[in-house]
Amino acid sequence: MKTKRYFRLALLLPLVALVLAGCPKSPEERVAKLRTYYKARVIGIIVDAVPAAAEVLEEEMVEGEGEMPMTETEDAPAAAIEPEVEAVAAVPTLQTVRVDILIQHDSPEKLPGITLDLEMVDAQEVLKDSWKVWVDTSELPKATGSQFTHVLEDIDYAEGDGFSVDVRSYVPPEERGQYKEFAGLGG
Repeated sequence: MKTKRYFRLALLLPLVALVLAGCPKSPEERVAKLRTYYKARVIGIIVDAVPAAAEVLEEEMVEGEGEMPMTETEDAPAAAIEPEVEAVAAVPTLQTVRVDILIQHDSPEKLPGITLDLEMVDAQEVLKDSWKVWVDTSELPKATGSQFTHVLEDIDYAEGDGFSVDVRSYVPPEERGQYKEFAGLGG
């Protein structure tokens, strides 16, 4: 009889240890564990480039005291002088990039929001810039993907640049202050 009891206890102890090991022990560990149930990916981008020509023209007018630069050629008489026109490629642009992100989770408990790591790389996949993006996930249904759009303004985007998004599986304690879901947890 005692042998059966010890045998059952020997089977039960590893099971209890396994369950306890899987349970987060602090609020920070609980949030970190819940983050692992979230997935995100970029599903598209839209780049809007607005020429800043009006601003450039204004600056040139102030510098030149209202006069447009003129060029005289052999073929054109002095009365038919045309203003110099700079190449269109030299005109700076203000770029806005709208990044569409698909987010889903299989979490047993929803987080009110999640911080994503958004990165922009050049054509050679060298990192150009990165951002922490907070997304409200309080209404995100379980196992159903939802699209969110994040707008980046005044971006140095070039043809061939790409974007990626990640839900970091592990956020070191010293970086948790940059992630809103860890705020107020005392970590």
